[in-house]
Amino acid sequence: MMWGVAAESHDFARAKHRRQPEQRTYLNHAFTTRRAYEESSNNPVWYEHGEPPARGEAIQALTRDVLIRRSLEVSPNGFITIISIIQGVALALLAQNTFPKPTALVSAQSFTLLLVFVSVFYFYLTLSVLIRWAPSFVDCFLPFAVAGLEIPPAFFLGNVTAWCIWLAAFWLFTMAGLWITAKWSPLSHFGGAREAHDMFHTWLRELRLVTGCGGVAIFLCGALAAGDPWHKTAWGLIAATTVLTTVALIVARTEARASQIHAYFGVNRAPFN
Repeated sequence: MMWGVAAESHDFARAKHRRQPEQRTYLNHAFTTRRAYEESSNNPVWYEHGEPPARGEAIQALTRDVLIRRSLEVSPNGFITIISIIQGVALALLAQNTFPKPTALVSAQSFTLLLVFVSVFYFYLTLSVLIRWAPSFVDCFLPFAVAGLEIPPAFFLGNVTAWCIWLAAFWLFTMAGLWITAKWSPLSHFGGAREAHDMFHTWLRELRLVTGCGGVAIFLCGALAAGDPWHKTAWGLIAATTVLTTVALIVARTEARASQIHAYFGVNRAPFN
């Protein structure tokens, strides 16, 4: 009998630890369940919140990890989306201005611009795989400025001088954008792997050299076509060949350097695979 009393006393004196209050957010306020005790027994009872969440309550509170995750998710998707939209507009304008006058010069210029569109998308796709950062206004401005310069040449198919000048501006502005990218790509992007970091910056230097030389060469073709209108078709074809050479060098160097960086981290990415 005394044993039963002692057991009851022990059970009565058992400490009941209070549950720590949860942070009030939209999710745990509206959908999670809480544990409570009936007044007449120690049996737990589970119940759901019945009151609706207040307007404007947070779905997810901001923390360092959440901020990093959001930046990683938004940055590459935003760049690829912007580039894809601009490329779609440029491609539609290119088709619209190509088919009404399909001469040899226009066909060559149109095909050249198509490969320029592909190379820009390819570059941004490769860049978004290799490095990530919190986007700023400059990061939002550069895709519009660089990719936006692809559109004007589509309006000047057959006009060698104007076509060359716009493409020269595109390549030279691309060179400036590559310099900005290199400036804001410290060693931390590669986790302290200096060799991979050096490969990345070597790649950007090579692309700056290629785009700079290509821009100057195309500008000279446009200037010569303006001074020699009797051979504008020849100058136009030379300019188109120069652009194709520039694109080929960009793709070749990107494939080689991206393959080396992937191999450094033990990832198989054969060039031109």
